[in-house]
Amino acid sequence: MRLIFLACFLGVIFSGVVSGDEVTAKNFAMAAQYSRNHGGVALRVERDGRLLYESYAPGWSASTPHKIYSGTKSFVAVAALMAQQEGLLTLNEKASDTLTEWRGDRRRSITIGELLSQTSGLDPDGEFIYPYRDQMAAAVQVHLIAAPGSQFHYGAVNYQAFGEILRRKLRAKHETVEDYIKDKVLDPLDIDVDSWVRDGAGNVLIHSGMLLSSEEWAKFGRFVNESIEGKARGLSCGQSLPTLLRSSNANPAYGLGFWLNRPPPEPRLQSIKILQLAIDGDQLYPDGPRDLIAAIGSEQQRLYMIPSLDLVVTRFAYGARFSDGDFLSRLLTGKPHPDAHTH
Repeated sequence: MRLIFLACFLGVIFSGVVSGDEVTAKNFAMAAQYSRNHGGVALRVERDGRLLYESYAPGWSASTPHKIYSGTKSFVAVAALMAQQEGLLTLNEKASDTLTEWRGDRRRSITIGELLSQTSGLDPDGEFIYPYRDQMAAAVQVHLIAAPGSQFHYGAVNYQAFGEILRRKLRAKHETVEDYIKDKVLDPLDIDVDSWVRDGAGNVLIHSGMLLSSEEWAKFGRFVNESIEGKARGLSCGQSLPTLLRSSNANPAYGLGFWLNRPPPEPRLQSIKILQLAIDGDQLYPDGPRDLIAAIGSEQQRLYMIPSLDLVVTRFAYGARFSDGDFLSRLLTGKPHPDAHTH
């Protein structure tokens, strides 16, 4: 375990969160212990690109790759933003402009933005795409269970369907979806992805396929924070990134590929199964910064971003019950969250 700590420096970082309480190394130790007790194997805390704290299980380090599962979706959403800036697509365009199979039924009105916000109305139990050799092609066969834009249904289908749209649009350029994400997002941000999980046809799984290290994932968090603060470097779409943080009426707690620190709709989102529910109680951290953003993956993978504090936190884990609110309260205030429910 390695700790880099300056008391006066941290007092500035967390002054808006702890309301004057002194922040010490104890905060980090408490958060790290909580993470370890709940399946955590890697924890990294940065401010403005500077390492404040890191803690790893035996055999782990800042460069150890791990699967981030649905944390992959945030990268894909940024790739969609790049594609919009380049004129390859728009978030408001009909998916059926490209997926011609949808033109003859109610799916014809689904927009690309609704796919990325998980509000397309496509059946989330269309996870039957998993056994198929080509999961992008299989996602096109999934049918509606709700009117587009009316309900939030989390799963793989929406992003795999978007992957098929991007694949068809890139054919004229003889470029793959993987190449596009690498060329337009990963390389400009100097992010080294260790590997991808692929389907039987060799396509990367853009809903959950990335493996990368905690230090590499943190680079993406820095880009998000800088973009929100108007200091984006590396990607020309940075100034448009707030577009991805606009929530829908169907779920105010989710934008396009990112979770937001806002209450979800009622009734609670019972349909989220494989994610292990990102929401702690009513929201990620009710007492925390309003601008808290998270990229979240199954088995409790986390990338927290707080632009107002220039703070980036990465966490790798192997399942186990976990509370976002309790973890973040320990990290930012040095106290357990009194109303946290470990899920």
